[in-house]
Amino acid sequence: MKRITPEEAHYYVKLDKPDPYKMRKAIAYTLTPSPEPGFEGWEDVTYYSEGIVDPTLSIKKPEWVYVLVNKSIPGICKVGMTTTSVSQRVKEINYATGVITPWFPVFKYKCINSRILEKAVHEHLEQRGYRVNPKREGFEIPSNEAIQVIKELGEKLTVKPRDFNSPYDMDFEMPKLSS
Repeated sequence: MKRITPEEAHYYVKLDKPDPYKMRKAIAYTLTPSPEPGFEGWEDVTYYSEGIVDPTLSIKKPEWVYVLVNKSIPGICKVGMTTTSVSQRVKEINYATGVITPWFPVFKYKCINSRILEKAVHEHLEQRGYRVNPKREGFEIPSNEAIQVIKELGEKLTVKPRDFNSPYDMDFEMPKLSS
């Protein structure tokens, strides 16, 4: 876990809900002087998880589109999404009694629109005949090809702050006023 400054903390999501496992989710922390009377000289610890900047320049909790593989099903990739973490989602999938050998993550794509991106990837792969079952997330495709599709569609579907015309864009010129 890395220590960050209070200024850097603006780019992370603060873990402030009562959660006994919040340290497991934390990737960074800050130390700040305690404002509590009687605790002068002590520091408060604040934990943070990963953040992603959305088009409005707000910091949001990231979502993920991922590729999983399973040694018992060679040539098949599972392409899915999660709003928690990929490791948590893999644990949930592998916990099912019908999963004989575990799925392993080989790629994860950080985004703020995982449902939209996942749907676009599924449609793209299905149109090319890779989908094994129309009701499942399995695709008969090499994992490196599935990864490339996610990256390409992810870049097309991800709206970035620079995509908006605003007076804060570097290329923007204020209109000249007539005298």
